[in-house]
Amino acid sequence: MYIIPIALNTYILKAKTNRLFICLISLAFLFTVGCKKDDKSITKTTPSTVTGPYLYVGGGTVNKGIYWKTSLSQKVVKSIPDTVANAGSITSIVTSGSDVYLTGRAGGYWKNNAFISVINASNIVHLALSGTDVYTAGFDNMVNLAYWDNNTETNLQNTVNRNSQFPYEGESDISLSGIALSGTSVLVTGILSFENEPGSPNIPAEGGYGLLWTNGNLQLFGQGYQISATDQYTTVGVAVSGNDVYVAGRMPAANYPGGYWKNGVFNTINNGAFISSSITTNGTDIYIAGFTNVRPLSPSTPQQAAYWKNGTFVSIPGGSTATAIAISGSDVYVLGVDNNNNNVVWKNGAVFEMLGSALTQLATCIAIGN
Repeated sequence: MYIIPIALNTYILKAKTNRLFICLISLAFLFTVGCKKDDKSITKTTPSTVTGPYLYVGGGTVNKGIYWKTSLSQKVVKSIPDTVANAGSITSIVTSGSDVYLTGRAGGYWKNNAFISVINASNIVHLALSGTDVYTAGFDNMVNLAYWDNNTETNLQNTVNRNSQFPYEGESDISLSGIALSGTSVLVTGILSFENEPGSPNIPAEGGYGLLWTNGNLQLFGQGYQISATDQYTTVGVAVSGNDVYVAGRMPAANYPGGYWKNGVFNTINNGAFISSSITTNGTDIYIAGFTNVRPLSPSTPQQAAYWKNGTFVSIPGGSTATAIAISGSDVYVLGVDNNNNNVVWKNGAVFEMLGSALTQLATCIAIGN
């Protein structure tokens, strides 16, 4: 009598055990499927395509240095802005491989965002590289014009103050506009506006000049013509191609024609109506960025951004001013301001990226690096 109940109970227990086993298998299957889905989602993650070369643009807002970094390999142009601590404004950018050097009106320079002091410097505005040597130009702690080979200073101030062409004390407005290297020579450009003190004899030396120092030795450009509003363009930089030295700017003369000096001889661009703002080289090619200076300006004849390459004048549609230029392969990148007061980078004449209003921030220099 007890065999059947015992057999029945045994069957029921086996059935429950089977159900429990099936449930465990089902949970294990679901867990396994879930893990596989997670694995697939990980393997499907798209790797970043943001690689070099990069376009760097430097400038600033009120008392703050800023630069933009853009990968040239991205299909969709997207710049990454960054600020530089304690930089008043970025005044020059130089790249060497993956290293990026910035100057920003401070007593040194930045290498990859790390600040490096220059001994006895108060305001570095330009920089050039030769191997591991860093050459900078600006003002020292006594407000003297100078340049430095790493931390070795060469004073440029006395070459102007005590030059035989300026025999009297006077008021001088002087600044630096560029630096370049040619073999063992250090080339620095500047601008001088000179006027004798009241009561001193009037002399022909009064007026504006372009300045070029070669290893500290001064060469003057122009005869001294007083047009203070345009003195800022007397020289805008220096570049070297082979044995030739090019200085871009405007000749201090009655009509202040725009162009460049090649080995000390002035040449006009666009019949003198082109105002240079920067100069660079790419191999044996010389590029000068700037704008036309058609007067009087009107809606039908607006100021026109342009650049000059080896004698060829290239206008930039929609551009008002071109302030800097950089080359990558066969592509020409020009920084400037468009007719709507926007900071713009053009690539081969077409808009590459917009960098905000020029009314609230400056964009002054450009470079390409890895």
